[in-house]
Amino acid sequence: MTMGATREDPFIKQFLSAYEHGTWADADVLKPDAIDRTNPAVDQIATRKRDGRTLAIEHTIIEPFVQEKEDFASFSRADFLSIENDPSLPVPGIWIEVFVPVGTLQNQLPAARAAIVQSVHDWIKANRLTLPEGSSQQPCAVNGTPAKITLTVRVTPLRRGDKAEPGALHIRRQQIDNNLGDVIEKALRKKLPKLVNTPSDKRILLLERQHMNLLPESMLAEIETRRASFPELAKVNEIWIIETIFYGTAGGTYLRFELYKNGHVTRSYDFKDGKLLTRFEGGFAEVVNHIS
Repeated sequence: MTMGATREDPFIKQFLSAYEHGTWADADVLKPDAIDRTNPAVDQIATRKRDGRTLAIEHTIIEPFVQEKEDFASFSRADFLSIENDPSLPVPGIWIEVFVPVGTLQNQLPAARAAIVQSVHDWIKANRLTLPEGSSQQPCAVNGTPAKITLTVRVTPLRRGDKAEPGALHIRRQQIDNNLGDVIEKALRKKLPKLVNTPSDKRILLLERQHMNLLPESMLAEIETRRASFPELAKVNEIWIIETIFYGTAGGTYLRFELYKNGHVTRSYDFKDGKLLTRFEGGFAEVVNHIS
């Protein structure tokens, strides 16, 4: 990674290559935040060569709930996913999904985290053959303690005709509290001052969405309810959503940029492997490159 390079650099580069029918593709880009780290500034300022117009861009990741990244790290360290590797647990003909409440491992010592994981493992082993079809709430005792956690379990039949398919088991997290508003408020407080204090012809806020259950409409609705509290929003020309759900995974390098108005997508760009696939702009949808 070159000096001053950041994760969002390729996102912004691809965005500029498509923005306003590609007229910003050859813009000169300045990264003031990389030049002077003591004075936080916007991520990038683009200057269009043909007319000298400037575009200030600020990017931020929006978590689906407060401390999502910390919770995911705890979930990964506790190695809940290792339960899926036990070949004795899947039951032929059914798909078992076990959802552990978010926050279960918060502030727990390593020994306590290990005990919780082992308890969930033991519970699945003891109950997997008698679980009801559909979704249900199941109490799970934590070994060696009086504590219990409530698991949400979903059982789906897996059959093809009269033949049962091989069984499947997945362990995932379940969001309990809806505090997206707090996440949005924190992002606005941190990002808006940098963006609106940057002299520019146009200012764009890019909100990155990494989770399927985090809907663009919900993110934008939370912003709208806070306009009175954040008058600086009036100086932001456009708020775009970047979908990176499959970026960096087995799904490859797929990116989608969306601009909404009144609950509808008014502009969008789709990229794969850095190439623009489709562009929807000015009321017209265009296939730029076909997926090979």
